[in-house]
Amino acid sequence: MKKMALSSLFAAGLLVACGSSSSSSDDDASSSSQETPSSSSSLADCTLKEEGVKILLPESNSEWKIGDSITVQFVANYVNAGGFRVIYKVDENDKGTDLFSGSVGEEAPDGTSCTTVSAFLDADVVQPSDNAVLRVQSYNAPKIRNDVQIVVKE
Repeated sequence: MKKMALSSLFAAGLLVACGSSSSSSDDDASSSSQETPSSSSSLADCTLKEEGVKILLPESNSEWKIGDSITVQFVANYVNAGGFRVIYKVDENDKGTDLFSGSVGEEAPDGTSCTTVSAFLDADVVQPSDNAVLRVQSYNAPKIRNDVQIVVKE
C-alpha cells in the first residue's frame, strides 16, 4: 500500500511538472521564447550554419496595421551576440526604433533553434510606411543582422 501511495504521488508530481511548463509567457504581448518549428517554418528553416541572422517571420512585403501584434521569428548563429534587438525602421535610411526595451533571443546562439517574439506595433513608437524595414540585430556586433521589408498602414 505504501509503495502504491508513493508511486501515485510521484506520478501526480510529474503531471504537475509537465503541465506547468506549458508556458507562463503566453499572455505577454511582447514575449520571447525558443521554439521548435511551427507550421510556418520547418526544422531546416530553424538552422543556420554560417554566422549571421535569418528572419523567417514576418514574410517580406507582408502588410500590417498600427495596433497589430507582429510575430518575429529568427534563427541566429553568433557566439558573442549578447542577445538581439528588433528594430523598426520607416525606411532603409531611418536610424530605427527598438520594439523591445531589452534583448531578445539567446546570448550566444549556435544556429540550431528559432527564437519567436511578438511585438506590438504601437502608434507611439512606429509610423505607417510602405517601405518599412524590420531588423534583427546582434547587440554586441551590429554587423550581425538581417532585414525584412514590410508594409505598415494606419
